[in-house]
Amino acid sequence: MNFKGYNYYAASDYKDYFFYSDGPNGRIKKLVVYEKINDEPLVYNLAFGDEDPETGLLLDRVKSSNDDRDAILATVAHTIGDFSDHYDKPMIHIIGSTIVRTRLYQMSIAKIYDEICSIYTVQGYREGVWEFFQKNVNYEAFVVQKN
Repeated sequence: MNFKGYNYYAASDYKDYFFYSDGPNGRIKKLVVYEKINDEPLVYNLAFGDEDPETGLLLDRVKSSNDDRDAILATVAHTIGDFSDHYDKPMIHIIGSTIVRTRLYQMSIAKIYDEICSIYTVQGYREGVWEFFQKNVNYEAFVVQKN
């Protein structure tokens, strides 16, 4: 994808990533973590958020307000591609820590869907069913898989 994001750094196992958000609230370390949640089919959950400076833990409910949302989401999207290349294209489960964040992810996917679908298969979950992503449909979660 050709969306400008931040430089990111991967752990040696490519399951943990970090990058820095730069904006009016300073430099904030962001974490992206992939955790296996199913073996067959192979599914990993994507979690991301700020790093707690004291504990090093991922905080997924913090609102940084650093005026760089699009760069952050682009960076997370780039880690999906990198992770997928190292793990034989698993399904990546994405759900926001709040309904508002899930809606933000949906709007971001819809905004660049034509470019995304050339690289990924995207499904949305609603009313107990997974279906291929459609614009203007509210989903509770998403799964993406590199083609």
